[in-house]
Amino acid sequence: MSLMEKNNLNYWIDVGLLISFIFVAVTGLVLYFAFISNAPGAGRNVTFLGTYKVAWLPWHSFFGIVMVMFAFVHLVLHFGWMVGMTKKMFKGKNETAVDSGIVPRAIRKK
Repeated sequence: MSLMEKNNLNYWIDVGLLISFIFVAVTGLVLYFAFISNAPGAGRNVTFLGTYKVAWLPWHSFFGIVMVMFAFVHLVLHFGWMVGMTKKMFKGKNETAVDSGIVPRAIRKK
C-alpha cells in the first residue's frame, strides 16, 4: 500500500470514528438528560422530539459498535507508530541520544 493510499485510508477511518463518536455522544446525552432513569420503567412514557426512549437505544448501541470497530481499525493501522513511541518514551536519557556523526560547534577543535 502506498503512502498516499494509507493516508487516505487513515483519513476516512478517522472521519468514520469522529462521526460515530458524535452520534454516540448525542444519543448518550439525550438518553441521560431527556429521559428519566432513576427507577426501572420510569422514562418509558416520556417523549423527546416525538420519540420514546426505546427508539433511541438501538441507535446508541449501533453507533457504539460502529465506533468500536473504527477504533480497532485505527489502532491496527497505527500499531507500528504506537510501538515506536512506547519504546522511545521508556528509553533512558543516554539511549535516546542518537549519534548523527555531526560534532557540535562547542566541541570542535579549532
